Amino acid sequence: MTAVAESQDIDRSDAGFIVGSGFKLGIVTVLGVVVFALVSRAFEGTAEMVFQSVMVLAGGVVFSFVPALWIRSRSMDGMAWAMLVALLGALFFTVIDTAVLRPLNLYHWTWDAIGGGSGFWYIPVWWMLSAYLSGLGAVLVKNASNGEQNAALPALLMRTGILTVIAFAAIVFTNTLPATSAVVALAFAVGLTIDSIISAVQSPE
Repeated sequence: MTAVAESQDIDRSDAGFIVGSGFKLGIVTVLGVVVFALVSRAFEGTAEMVFQSVMVLAGGVVFSFVPALWIRSRSMDGMAWAMLVALLGALFFTVIDTAVLRPLNLYHWTWDAIGGGSGFWYIPVWWMLSAYLSGLGAVLVKNASNGEQNAALPALLMRTGILTVIAFAAIVFTNTLPATSAVVALAFAVGLTIDSIISAVQSPE
């Protein structure tokens, strides 16, 4: 039993597991994007905004916490491995997106049009954002974990969720930005950032 417990307290850093986890994360992202694009066509107005916001939040939660939970982040190295998993997930998604989704014209490439027909001015930003979110999530997983056990996802999300709602309300009610799914995504990133800072300050390490 002791050996099993100790093994659960170690970051998963083997290359095969990390690459495989990144690939799975990329596939999940592809499925999410396809659902987002197809179902959005059935809604309009407020209903569309609500559906898109739910999907955006789900994607944010997956990229922020799932890599760290898979890796069982317990150290700085574990946090780095979690960020690598998220980065690989974003890279795998980019490859599949470019090879499959773009030719299908599943959705409009507005950002490409803004960039003069090229997506490479914003795609690296997506890669960096993926690593950033997973890094913050790894901070929360590491600090909230008890011994060899990962903290439960609902417990990890509680304070982040409250901070996200506060950030969204502050942005919208001050007329800084309109209530859109993009603003929901921004509010989640702000809430996660603040939560990770609070967690780091409260951590005894």
